[in-house]
Amino acid sequence: MPEVTIRLGTETYQMEVPMGANLLLEAVSRSIPLPFHCTTGKCGTCQMRVIKGQENLSDYSEQELYRIDGEAISSGYRFACQTYVYGDVTIEAVP
Repeated sequence: MPEVTIRLGTETYQMEVPMGANLLLEAVSRSIPLPFHCTTGKCGTCQMRVIKGQENLSDYSEQELYRIDGEAISSGYRFACQTYVYGDVTIEAVP
């Protein structure tokens, strides 16, 4: 199973998730306090930055491509609610 490492402020969380799992849903189900609001990619509250393992995530959704500017996409920014995990990844929550 893929391992996800989440950096949130000074805290670091690790979890194993099923292949193809939604990143936000898995974090919330484990009481990892990732910020979120709408869960549909419209608000941007769950924005995060991929530190390592971008190749192990789903492609960008239409919502992400519409709401995240090109420079931020190049820097690895994603929405947790729109991201599915297919391998090990390290992310950093964006305050």
